[in-house]
Amino acid sequence: MTVTPVMPPGYTVAVFGDIDSTMDEARRRAVGHPHPLWIIAERQTKGRGRRSRAWQSGNGNLLCTLALRVQQPLAEAAKLSFLSAVCVGEMLDHYVRDASRICYKWPNDVLLDGRKAAGILLEASSEAPGAVWLAIGIGVNLAQHPHATEMPATSLAAAGVAVPHPHAALEVLARRFAEWLGRWQALGFAPVKAAWLARAARIGLEIDVRLDKHTLRGIFSSLDESGALVLTLPDGTERLISAGDVFFPDM
Repeated sequence: MTVTPVMPPGYTVAVFGDIDSTMDEARRRAVGHPHPLWIIAERQTKGRGRRSRAWQSGNGNLLCTLALRVQQPLAEAAKLSFLSAVCVGEMLDHYVRDASRICYKWPNDVLLDGRKAAGILLEASSEAPGAVWLAIGIGVNLAQHPHATEMPATSLAAAGVAVPHPHAALEVLARRFAEWLGRWQALGFAPVKAAWLARAARIGLEIDVRLDKHTLRGIFSSLDESGALVLTLPDGTERLISAGDVFFPDM
């Protein structure tokens, strides 16, 4: 018998075996769900990541989406991708028990031992002035991970960590998210930015940023207040990157 994950006060959950995509299910449930709703599935047939890339869904992994409404401008709501990464990192802390092994790769990946262990996809739409509907898709490699990927991947199992049931992992993640969401609503982006930067992968080091038509190499200096990556180029000038893919030159 499947036990329904326990959610924080004010949150509900919908549990599926097979589904096309938890993100798609969030959109189907957008109307008539005023409260935050977590959607979790055992398997996805059409899971996707950033830029419509397919997300490989291994059995025993955490596949979930949070459907959420916030009273914030769209640009502010988009910063919840960083908040989500912080929450995923703290969820992994619960099992890995060594925070030094976990870091965040701009814009929305979580790394374990320098390899991708989780990805986040945020889709948003404005509903009314100052109100935004969000679907925050989160995939975490608990039991399995894809191979032969451009960014090397891993899982808790591959990293030698005892693998929790996805429902147990969601309970930890949902608690962390509820706490951080309250902090963001009260204090804004500053504490989220500080927590993210504290474990930012390659901060102060050289990275490659792949844009649509070319690749830039420079030093990852910081985030600005919008969440854009601040890249210091070889000539000393700074470039703000709002969209792109980050790669590490030595990987």
